[in-house]
Amino acid sequence: MAAQVWTFARIWKWIVGLFNEPERGAPIYAFLLGFLPLPSGSFATIWFFAGAFYALMMFARGKLVVHGANGIALASLVALGYFASTLISPLAFDNARAGWLDVGTNLQFLAFGLLVLAMSQTPRTDVFNLFLWGVRAGAVAGFAVALFQVLFLGHLRAKGGMANPIPFSNVALLAGAFSLIGLSRLQRWQRLAALVASLSGVAACLLSQTRGALLALPFAGLILIVHNWRVIRAHARPAAVFAGVLVAGFTALFIFIKLPERFSILAQHLDEPASVMTGDPSSSHRAILWTYGVRAIAERPLGYGSQNAVEEVRRIAGRDGYVVPPFTHLHNEFVTIGVGRGMVGLFLLVVLLSAPILLTWLSSAERRFDERMSFALLLSSSYAIFGMTNVLFFQDQMITFFVSAFLILTLANRQAMFPP
Repeated sequence: MAAQVWTFARIWKWIVGLFNEPERGAPIYAFLLGFLPLPSGSFATIWFFAGAFYALMMFARGKLVVHGANGIALASLVALGYFASTLISPLAFDNARAGWLDVGTNLQFLAFGLLVLAMSQTPRTDVFNLFLWGVRAGAVAGFAVALFQVLFLGHLRAKGGMANPIPFSNVALLAGAFSLIGLSRLQRWQRLAALVASLSGVAACLLSQTRGALLALPFAGLILIVHNWRVIRAHARPAAVFAGVLVAGFTALFIFIKLPERFSILAQHLDEPASVMTGDPSSSHRAILWTYGVRAIAERPLGYGSQNAVEEVRRIAGRDGYVVPPFTHLHNEFVTIGVGRGMVGLFLLVVLLSAPILLTWLSSAERRFDERMSFALLLSSSYAIFGMTNVLFFQDQMITFFVSAFLILTLANRQAMFPP
């Protein structure tokens, strides 16, 4: 009993200290930002906004004081600019009430500036490393949940802690890639843990049976090979065996899930529009949505409002006799944004996806630059590829993971530019 009272007293003392010394919360906050998305889904979003509320409260109490925005101002402007683009839908187009849902879904970008400003006041906390270990632990936990869903719950497609297999597969694959960042500075057991986490992330992605996410795999593999080349050279034989097994396994998988055939069908539909009437429904609908989505952008470059995008594309496709089901989006982030928010929104989307790479390039070349640049390349390229076959920033889990990773990267870049 005395031991329990002592433990409770220590916990209470830590909680009280948390509201007097904000730097105490930074390590656990960064770790859980990486850990929660795969096994817990939208709880990661709740955690994200809990941090924003905490930061706002600390600023109000004077426990956090702004000392300057050097190294974080551009990233904050990029996030704020993208959030501002969501206001186009309700303010400029009909059906405004539905358009405000677009704004509410993307509030993480509005909170970005507050969080990055608050966490920059704790420069001695290595949030980058903590986030990576959180991602690694989350990849293993997410795989465990996915495996349980498939083996014991009878799910055909695992979705982990998320509401949909698609965002789960995207985040799982990217978590698997993030897990292999910084291998050269890890101890032997840490490298093994990172490798297990990476395989867990990829395996979780496979259990979701989402083919679109796998398109990012070759690019992620190339980035990681270049990044970890010294480790690969030092362990050439095991690396070659591992790579051979991995390539053979994925080649067999691609054939099994008929990925080349799906690409061939999709290409045929895009070249021969009439073929969609007798083709695979999934590929057919995507071909129609993308083709007439691009036509809708050309007819009105300023957009139709995100809340009206699908109906406008259905209307335009209907003029040529194509009947499209009432989807919630156009199965392509770039087309969806272009139709909904126009060329302004599309431009700000491209800026957002390019920002991690550009801002890391402009940061200091010291303090693990290769790790930060590999992280940025993986984040930007993977999300861009994911956006080719589905939407990115219309689901809270995908938004939270991107904003969290961008937040951590911005802080790491700032720490490199202004060492504590």
